[in-house]
Amino acid sequence: MAQYQLVEKHAIEHHNEYYEVRVTQADGDTKSLFFSTNEENLEEVAAAIVADHLSGAKHWTVIPHRKDD
Repeated sequence: MAQYQLVEKHAIEHHNEYYEVRVTQADGDTKSLFFSTNEENLEEVAAAIVADHLSGAKHWTVIPHRKDD
């Protein structure tokens, strides 16, 4: 089971490294959830997040973000 923590957009500044799973629907609507994890396989974590929180989403992408010093 993938280990992750969802991060609220306003709390991102408190994380050095976080990821975004961006879902694009056929109607052009996009939705993003931000998360942090120590897992190696980000695709598995993103798939778990989509299954847990965005059921029915078919097209999604993982985008890594790093806080610059």
